Amino acid sequence: MELIISKSFQPLLDDSHRYLVLCGGRGSGKSEFAARKLFYRAMKEGGHRFLVMRKIRRTLKESVIKIFETLLAENKVAYEYFSSDRKIVFLSPDGKRNELLFEGLDDPEKIKSIKGITGIWIEEATEFSRDDFLVADLCLREPGPGYHQTILTFNPDEARAAWIKQMFFDEKRKDATTHVSTIDDNPIRQVREAYREQLEKLRLIDEALWKIYRLGQWAHLAGQIFSWDMAELPEIGFDEVFWGGDFGYSVDPAAVVRVYRRADEFWVEEKLYQTGLTNQQLGQALLEMGCREPIYFDSAEPKSIQELCLMGIDARPSEKGPDSVRAGIDFLRAKKIHIVSGSVNLQKEVASYVWRKDKSGNPLNEPVQFNDHLISAVRYAIVTHCRIDNIPDVAFI
Repeated sequence: MELIISKSFQPLLDDSHRYLVLCGGRGSGKSEFAARKLFYRAMKEGGHRFLVMRKIRRTLKESVIKIFETLLAENKVAYEYFSSDRKIVFLSPDGKRNELLFEGLDDPEKIKSIKGITGIWIEEATEFSRDDFLVADLCLREPGPGYHQTILTFNPDEARAAWIKQMFFDEKRKDATTHVSTIDDNPIRQVREAYREQLEKLRLIDEALWKIYRLGQWAHLAGQIFSWDMAELPEIGFDEVFWGGDFGYSVDPAAVVRVYRRADEFWVEEKLYQTGLTNQQLGQALLEMGCREPIYFDSAEPKSIQELCLMGIDARPSEKGPDSVRAGIDFLRAKKIHIVSGSVNLQKEVASYVWRKDKSGNPLNEPVQFNDHLISAVRYAIVTHCRIDNIPDVAFI
């Protein structure tokens, strides 16, 4: 096995405490380490059945499943991925079978019925409530190879998951190891350099964001711009459907949303949030998602928009003008907008999308432009489409 692990994480490779709590800033490598630890245990001990979880099952495809597939390929380990079951199967060197099960809490009763789990990794643990965590943790109840361990990975946003701070940081537990990491702990130099500069800028913009994403410290974000609620997508008809997108590649993900409109009310559904996609791959993903309606992208990317058009996608430039971001925010704040259940990355972006503050801590009339890829896609779509079609600008109070 060849595992790239930084010195900060290396002592945790054989940590056997019941809970391994990996708190860290953005790009710190905590999720990559969690995957490597499960792979290490599977190859060393064999016979494992690891449960890997996020709140919503389908979001695993774009995140941790990709990590494991890359890790197995890099180590030339043959594996099978069963897409219908969201399961990866591979053998340890001594021929023992290992399974990685990828599940969400979409159906809690299904989680409770899973048998033979030997370890758990909860990715983006701030998506989970305390009760969600207890349901997942109860899956680890039967004898298996090695030790039982539940791993949690997350950014320390106290507004989203105060229960984690209370359970594992405010209380000193003998059955838990807590670890705090930052971008400086990422073992890959290119990633460190790409993220560090971006994260350091937060210090001059918002102290809470800087503490959470740069230092990996607990902080409470204030001044949230949008108060969009989570809602199921109604079964009754809509006046129209259209899309929004934001280009990305290495550090920033490509982001796509689908927007459903009924009168002046909107439901926004996250459809894609993924790094490493070329325009060709993004276009193919849009075709596979059934993107037949107009989709709006940043007008500063005419070449990329043209490439999508050549693939048969109705890609259009967003409306832009002086102070377009703030004007777009004002436009969206006058609308009634719901986040479709399951859009966890969009929910996370909205929770951390806050107003900039002056030196005295007073809010300014401009946002902190950080981790706002899906929000940008929403803005491109609704603002441009509604203004072009002259949809009445009715404010909901």
